[in-house]
Amino acid sequence: MSGPIPPMLRRAETKDKGVAGRAAEKSLAQRLGGRLTPGSGAIAGAKGDVKVEEFLVENKSSMSDSFSVKKAHLHKVYQEALETAKYPALAFQFVNGDGKSTKKDRWVCIPEAAFQELVKGGHDL
Repeated sequence: MSGPIPPMLRRAETKDKGVAGRAAEKSLAQRLGGRLTPGSGAIAGAKGDVKVEEFLVENKSSMSDSFSVKKAHLHKVYQEALETAKYPALAFQFVNGDGKSTKKDRWVCIPEAAFQELVKGGHDL
C-alpha cells in the first residue's frame, strides 16, 4: 500500500503500540522483581511505571529501531523519584508487536550521581 495511511489503520497501529507497551511494562516488572504502578500514564499523581526496591522506573518501549529521550521527560522522572525518596531510572526496550524483546534490546539508565553512589559509595543526588 502506498500513499497516506487511512485513519482506521492509524488507530489500529496506535492500539498495537499501546498493547506492546503495556506488555513490555509487565515483563519489565517481572524481570526486575518490581511492582507495576496502577494507572501510570493515565492517572494524575501516579508516579513512575514500575517500583523496584529503591528505584522508581519510567519505562519506554519502541517497535522501531530508535526512540528519542527529552530532557524534560528525564527531569520529570527525576522529580517524581525525589518525591518518593527513590532513585530515578529510565528503562527502555526495543520490542516486537507482542511487547517481547531480547536481552540485548533491554536497557536501564540512571543519573550519573546515582551510578557513582552505587559504584563508589558516594552520595550527591
